[in-house]
Amino acid sequence: MNFYLLNLFGKWVSLGILSIMSLFGFDIEEKTIEISNINIDKNVNIVSNVIEHKTTEIFDSSIPSNITKVIQEGKDGVTYYNGEETIILEEVIDEEVIIGTGKNGEYTGVMTGYGPDCSTCSGRGFVSCKTEDKKNFNLINDGIYYNDDEFGEVRVLAAALSEFPCGTIIEVKNSNLGNFTGIVMDTGYTMREQLKDGIYHFDVAYQTEKDESIKKATDMSGDVIYSVQRWGW
Repeated sequence: MNFYLLNLFGKWVSLGILSIMSLFGFDIEEKTIEISNINIDKNVNIVSNVIEHKTTEIFDSSIPSNITKVIQEGKDGVTYYNGEETIILEEVIDEEVIIGTGKNGEYTGVMTGYGPDCSTCSGRGFVSCKTEDKKNFNLINDGIYYNDDEFGEVRVLAAALSEFPCGTIIEVKNSNLGNFTGIVMDTGYTMREQLKDGIYHFDVAYQTEKDESIKKATDMSGDVIYSVQRWGW
């Protein structure tokens, strides 16, 4: 095989590998991949190979059964052999998926708001639950948001702890306050009693009952959607 034919062959191989990468979703517009034929004077074939990624499934009972999370997206790899060594064009990345095996976490119910100075509250501001690292949390001193390691800044909620244990993460939808993420950190008599009648009642924390916006939180239609993202700590 003469030099011209080898050079032409090398170009066709390069086009073939780029076509394979395009087929498998690799970004070929942002960069150019150069393949050197170090065996220009040898009759050696260049062999490309696509390495399929693997998927690891992690089963987690703290996640509701209606939720599956992809924590690492998978990506196929591409290599080629130039006659002397295998060159990696794209590293293979295995996919990791968390599959919830806990209790289903979809609810509809009612919502109200409260402050630590409510008629049945102590007025001191302490919530019923400890934080994940077992510390006290105070609505007056610490505020009405909690910084969760996984979900970031989330609104403090009160609920019936027998159904929604401390640290439960809730996505609230279709409420008068719009859509937001909350965390169960407190409880109350009304919520516990209503649960006996099959009513799911959440109370949104405010720093004081004097806050005028607390009235907006009240929605007794029963159409507020509560979607559990994590059961407890």
